[in-house]
Amino acid sequence: MPRPAAISPQSAHDVVGGGRADLLSHEAPAISPDLAAELARDLYGIAGQVHKLTAEKDANFRVTDAVGAQALLKITNAAEDPAVTDMQTAALLHLAAVDPTLPVPHVRPSLNGRASERVTLPTGQTHVVRLLSYLDGTVLSGAANGAALHHDIGRLLGRLTLALRGFSHPAAGHLLQWDIQQAHRLRPMLEAVAGPRLRARLTDLIDLFEADIQPRLVPLRAQVGHNDFNPHNLLVDGPEATRLTGIIDFGDMVRTPVVCDLAVACSYQITDGDRPLDDVARLIAGYTEVLPLQAEEVALLPDLMRLRHATSLTIGAWRARRYPENAEYILRNGAASLRGLNALDRICTDAAVAALSRRENAR
Repeated sequence: MPRPAAISPQSAHDVVGGGRADLLSHEAPAISPDLAAELARDLYGIAGQVHKLTAEKDANFRVTDAVGAQALLKITNAAEDPAVTDMQTAALLHLAAVDPTLPVPHVRPSLNGRASERVTLPTGQTHVVRLLSYLDGTVLSGAANGAALHHDIGRLLGRLTLALRGFSHPAAGHLLQWDIQQAHRLRPMLEAVAGPRLRARLTDLIDLFEADIQPRLVPLRAQVGHNDFNPHNLLVDGPEATRLTGIIDFGDMVRTPVVCDLAVACSYQITDGDRPLDDVARLIAGYTEVLPLQAEEVALLPDLMRLRHATSLTIGAWRARRYPENAEYILRNGAASLRGLNALDRICTDAAVAALSRRENAR
C-alpha cells in the first residue's frame, strides 16, 4: 500500500543524537487515533481498533487486530533526542537476548525490518515510531497485593538490573531530570511548589544532596537502569494480585548509580504507621537475593528515597502549573510522595539505615 505523502519515514538508527530541548517543557504529541491507525498499517502492516493510552511525554496506542492480538504503538515526543529513543530500543533488544524470560515488551520490526522508524507528520515535526508487544495485565497500583509481593518486586528489579549490567549505549548518560543524581538541577523549579514550608524542606534536601550525598555517589557502581520501577509500571495477574507479570515504560532509562535505581523502587513502598519501612525491607531482601548491596549503598538509601520524593513533588508542581489540562495525570503520585517524605522524616536516617541493613544482612 502506498504511503501518504505527509508521512516520511527513515530509520531512527541513521540519526546521531544532539542537544534537544528538555522534555519536561513539552507536551505529549497530539496524535489522533486515526493517524495512529494509519501509522500502524503503513509502517507495520497491522490494522484494527486503536485505543489511546494515557502518557506524560509520548503518544501511546493499543492496537487490537481482527483476531484480538494486541500491540503497543509508541510515537515518541519530537523533543526527545532520537539517540535516547534508540538507547531504549536497544536495551529492550538486549534484554530479549540475555534474559528472554523477563516480562518486558519485545520490539516488533517494521515492514522494512527496522526496530524503529522516523516519520515527519503534517505538523512538520519528526517522531520516532516503534511497535512493541502489548503486555496485558492489571497495573499494580490498582490492585490489592500481599506482603509477599514486595519481595518479588525486589527480585524482579534485581533480575532486570543484572540483565542490564553488560548493556551500554552512547546516549546512556543523557541528562534526565528524573534521575536522582541530577537533584541539584531542581532548584529553578522550586518556585512552583505551593507552600513555603514544603518549599523550604525541599530546598534543604537539595542543599544536603550537593554538600554530602552527591560526592558519595561518585565512586559507586553505575549502569543503565529502568529508573521508574513504580507500581504504575508493574503489571500483576489480576485485581487480587498474586504474582508480577510485566514491567512497562522504559522511557526514563539512564545510566545512574545502581542504588539510585533501587531507591526509586523503594520510595514507592513506604507506608503509613509505626513501621513505614517494612515493605521496603521486604523489597530489599528480594533484591539482594539476586544482587547484593554494598554497605555504602545501603547507607545512602533513606536520603535517596527522600530525594526521589522531592523530585516527584517539584517536577509535578512545575509541570502541572505549565500544563493544567494534564495536571491530574502529572500529579498522580504527589500525595504518595508527600506521605513518603513525611514518613522518612519521622525516622532518623541512622535508624532507617540500621533497619534496612538488618534486612539486607538477613537475606
